[in-house]
Amino acid sequence: MYRIVSFIIIFSFVGVMLYFHQQNSHISASNLHEQHHQTTIEIPSRYPLPTITGTIIQDPTGSWLLKIETTNFSFTPEKVGSTTTSYYEGHAHLYINGEKINRLYGNYYNIESLKTGTHYIKVTLNTNNHHTLSYGGEEISFEKKVIVS
Repeated sequence: MYRIVSFIIIFSFVGVMLYFHQQNSHISASNLHEQHHQTTIEIPSRYPLPTITGTIIQDPTGSWLLKIETTNFSFTPEKVGSTTTSYYEGHAHLYINGEKINRLYGNYYNIESLKTGTHYIKVTLNTNNHHTLSYGGEEISFEKKVIVS
């Protein structure tokens, strides 16, 4: 009986320790992942400037359709993670109310439904290695406020 109780206590202790170790490593990895995505890269003034514009409309089903248009920039999903920096290709990052929602690899994205209230939508242009493109110290991005009643 003593061995069974000892086994249960030790097994429980080891299980709890492994759980907390795993949670700590996920938090650390998540923080590193977010720091990686917050890096910006300045486009030198001698290069043509990529631009982004967009529209957000609600379709009859209640979903919100984001359409972005770029100049001097191409979406290259097949090159994501490349270490070669290009100012003219990559992907976009979609943020809603400051929270990163997804990567975009093309001109259209279905946001689905938005809750009642004010939402701030931002789309940044990013290199294949996830650096946010900037010029003159400002991110190259599209921003729109959407009010849902």
